[in-house]
Amino acid sequence: MKLLLFIFQKFLKLSLIFFIFFIWLKFITKSLWLSIFISTIAAIIIEIISYIFTNKNRSKQTLKIKEKEAAENIFLSLSTSHSYLDFFLQLALSRHSSSIKKKDYIQINHRDKTKVLLYPFLQLKKFSLNDLLTLTTNLGKEKIDKLVITCFEYEKEVIPFIRNFEYEILVLDRFDTYSHLYKEYDFYPEITMTYKKEGKLTIKDLIAFSFNKSRTKGYIFASLLLFATSFFVKLNIYYCIVSSILLLFALISYINPKYNNSLKKEII
Repeated sequence: MKLLLFIFQKFLKLSLIFFIFFIWLKFITKSLWLSIFISTIAAIIIEIISYIFTNKNRSKQTLKIKEKEAAENIFLSLSTSHSYLDFFLQLALSRHSSSIKKKDYIQINHRDKTKVLLYPFLQLKKFSLNDLLTLTTNLGKEKIDKLVITCFEYEKEVIPFIRNFEYEILVLDRFDTYSHLYKEYDFYPEITMTYKKEGKLTIKDLIAFSFNKSRTKGYIFASLLLFATSFFVKLNIYYCIVSSILLLFALISYINPKYNNSLKKEII
C-alpha cells in the first residue's frame, strides 16, 4: 500500500507539472504530440531537479527546526530546575578540570591563569542593561578576564554597551547557547518541560490555509474546467492563464511540506 501511495503521489505531481507546460505549449506548437512530448520531458526534468534539491535541504531544515525547539525547551527546563548550576558545572568540567561552582555562576580557571565566569541568567525575559549593571555590580572587584552570560534573549543596546568594561563580556541567547555551548561541548541537559506557543493569525497562516494539501483537488478541478472551456470560447488565452495559475497552486499545495503539517491525534 505504501508503494502504491508513493507511485500515485509521484504520478499526480508529474501530471500537474505536465499540464502547466501543456496548457501553454498548445499555443506555441501546432503539433499535439510535440506538445505532449515536450511537456513530459520538462515534467521529468523538473521532478529530478526537485528531488535532488529537496533531499539536500530537507535534513538541514529539519535539523534547524528541531534544534530551535530543543534550545527553547532546554532553557525552560533549566529555568525551572533548582540544580541548573550543577549542570553548567559538569559542562565546564567536561573540558576544564579547574571549574568551581559559586553561588550564582561557574568559575573556570584556565591553565594560562585566565579566569572566566559563566553566568546563567535563566529568566524568561530580555536581558537588559539594568540586568547587566546589577550582575557586574554584584561581582564587585573580582578580577576576571571574561564573563559569559547565557539568557533567553537580550536587548540590542546590551551588545554595544559591554564594550565599556575592562574585561570581555559575551552574551548568548538561548539559540547561541545551544550552538556554542551544548552542541560544541556535546553536553546537553535533560529536557523536563516543553511549552507550546499560540500565535496570532497572520498572513503566513492565511497562506498556509490556502496552500494546504486538502485544497489540491479543488485547484485541479477548477483548472481542468477552465482549460476545457478554453476550447469553446473566444479569448481563451485568459482561461489558460487562470488555469495554469490554479495548477501551480495545486502543485504548491501538494508538494510543499511547509503548509502540510498533519495533525495525528487519537480520539479514544
